[in-house]
Amino acid sequence: MNAIKKTIAAGLALVCAVAVTACEDTAPVSSGGVSSAPVTTAPNTTPATMKEEDASKVAEIDIGAEKLENPTVKFLSSWDLNPAEGQPLSVALEMFQTQYGGKIEYVQTPWDDRFSRLATLIAADESPDMFSAADMDVFPKGVINKMFEPIDNYVDLDSELWAPMKAVNEQFAFGGKHYVGAFNTDSQCVMFYNKKTIADNSLDDPAELLAQGNWNWDTFWNMMIKFCDRDQDKFAVDGWWFEGAFSLTTGYPYIGMADGKIVHNLDNPLIERAQEYMLNMKVNDLPVPKSERSWQVTPSDIANGKTLFYPVGIYALYPYNNVIQDFGDMEDVMFVPMPKCTHADEHYLPAIVEGFSIIKGAKNPEGVGAYLNCAMASRDSEAAKEIGKRQAFEEYNWTQEQYDMYELVRDMTNEHPVFEFYNAVTESVAEMINNPMKEGYNSGASWTQTKETIRGAVQSYLDDANAILAAQ
Repeated sequence: MNAIKKTIAAGLALVCAVAVTACEDTAPVSSGGVSSAPVTTAPNTTPATMKEEDASKVAEIDIGAEKLENPTVKFLSSWDLNPAEGQPLSVALEMFQTQYGGKIEYVQTPWDDRFSRLATLIAADESPDMFSAADMDVFPKGVINKMFEPIDNYVDLDSELWAPMKAVNEQFAFGGKHYVGAFNTDSQCVMFYNKKTIADNSLDDPAELLAQGNWNWDTFWNMMIKFCDRDQDKFAVDGWWFEGAFSLTTGYPYIGMADGKIVHNLDNPLIERAQEYMLNMKVNDLPVPKSERSWQVTPSDIANGKTLFYPVGIYALYPYNNVIQDFGDMEDVMFVPMPKCTHADEHYLPAIVEGFSIIKGAKNPEGVGAYLNCAMASRDSEAAKEIGKRQAFEEYNWTQEQYDMYELVRDMTNEHPVFEFYNAVTESVAEMINNPMKEGYNSGASWTQTKETIRGAVQSYLDDANAILAAQ
């Protein structure tokens, strides 16, 4: 089976109105869950604007900006940070343009080729300035391969402005230097469902369980057992995102950072519990049997009541990604975060970062720092919240319930995010973790045996990577 590929679709997210990670389910996930088919956006040549009333509110956000000597930040990506024609400017971009006099120049590259293109440009001393960290594969890989600069000389992560994200940014640091300017987190995966299916099967609504503090592995299991019936072709979970996202609710990634080193958690007892849970799902015939369906997924089975949950990135909530339409009429579609691990001390959630890195040899690192400050300043601004809320209802046709859940999931993710790094070391590490960690769920393999086959090699690759980091 071909590995699923990735894309980032530019769009306005609700709080900072920055990039939205967009994906489609056409093949197995190739990374820590954030994946899809490549879409390369043509550069936008139509200047975008912001409504006058919104622009006046944004102008009130004062971060002591000074005009940039070099106003142009070159952004290497498969998606354009500038909004599409007819779409309004994000709060961050409005601030960057009006307060710093800056602009973002889109340097277009196919998603699959972005790292090879980056290496070529760096070698030719033609480095662009900025690179997205939202795919969760920049750090530590970019440091190992000497592709990115520390951001510390251009962003004051110890300032009051950056205080809300200090703990997150510390996870993308080595040797006291930070290589990602993360100004927010976002949910890597949520559980979409159809409220009509829940009611028709006399099940507890997951959103109500969450409100009661009772949305966890146990209540999730009870729902699946009550709903599933192979004879009626009714299964609990479809899609490609479940295994990795479910495991992260333990609070531990398969590959993470600890004390400045890359480490594996293959032997962690909570990961063992997650794997046992997913194995029991397979034994009890709860997941959609994709192997019997030529490894195809069927999101429309959410709408027709055949599938209970479809775990996927929260990007699916945006109608322009053409995903949420498969789940049913808009008023019937709902979602919740991944269920809480009943053995964990907190409700940990799989997360990605919204942020950027400075490219090695960047000609305008000051401009990147300025844009990051704008993005961070817009993170919790009332202006951004008001603009985002209006978009949710007027442009995306969200229900109040969906909007409230979006805000809640975002807050919960910011509170207890868990980042998976196995796609961010080397391709070999990614390959050794990605498929084996899904074997229990998909084929009924024992994790105890599976991890024994990969542990030694994984540790060897991590030792090599850590040695390179230590030598820098």
